[in-house]
Amino acid sequence: MIRAYVELFRLKPIPLIISMVVFAHIYAVNELGIGIDYGLLFILVLSTSLANGATFALNQYYEHQADRQMDRTKSRPIPSGRISPRAAFLAGMYAFFLALLIQFIFINPATMLATFLCGGFYVWTYTPLKSRSTMSTLVGSLPGAILPFIGWYSVASDTNLMIIWMSLMIYLWQIPHTLVICFRYKDQYLAAGGKQLPFVAGEAASRRQSLWYTLVNVPLIFVPFMFKISGGIYLSIAVVVTTLAIMFAIRFYKTQKVQTATQFFRFMLLYLPILFISMASDSFFA
Repeated sequence: MIRAYVELFRLKPIPLIISMVVFAHIYAVNELGIGIDYGLLFILVLSTSLANGATFALNQYYEHQADRQMDRTKSRPIPSGRISPRAAFLAGMYAFFLALLIQFIFINPATMLATFLCGGFYVWTYTPLKSRSTMSTLVGSLPGAILPFIGWYSVASDTNLMIIWMSLMIYLWQIPHTLVICFRYKDQYLAAGGKQLPFVAGEAASRRQSLWYTLVNVPLIFVPFMFKISGGIYLSIAVVVTTLAIMFAIRFYKTQKVQTATQFFRFMLLYLPILFISMASDSFFA
């Protein structure tokens, strides 16, 4: 039973998600010139992880009928019968609002609001749109774009160019990420009634957009350097990894193979962490 709930809350992708929040938090601490409050950081990581796990659980609740139609999801806890839909819904709702309550009491209302918007967009906007509109990919990228604000507002009260830049980078990154997943599992998504771009406008359109959204990164990677947020270490690494990302995107666009789609997908999982870590390294060695 414990293993079933671990699968329901999908712990595997949470470290990547939390890394974006933690990076923004540490950046805010450095900008404000204050020391790291490890107690606060622990509460932020715990509550945000709980909220994200809860949104995954609620997502599975709302999609459990479609999940039964797909090989990659039919073994999930609800379709496989290990957890009832009602139990999954209650677990997700209780965990989500517990996370919000923890943030309201121990951090601040702004952080709680950002977390609520992140989870709310994912569960109650993106999830129903997946079976109704190609706009689901654009809307579904909003929750990830909110992640830096969760970390930033945990210690700051204004806005910042760096956090806006992070938010934009995460938003744009998610679009080819989602399109590639749809390409890799297109038959299963079609069987489940998916209405994402590849199934409405065709695979050529989705591959073209994957390439374009990757190319948009080219001018954006120069923003931290131009505004003196980061220096040469970051810029050198950013140019190299963005060039590699474009090469993977072009291969996917030209070959139309699942193999090149998988290679592109795996590299892009590393892309943003490498960018953000290089920025942190640049600040450390400055």
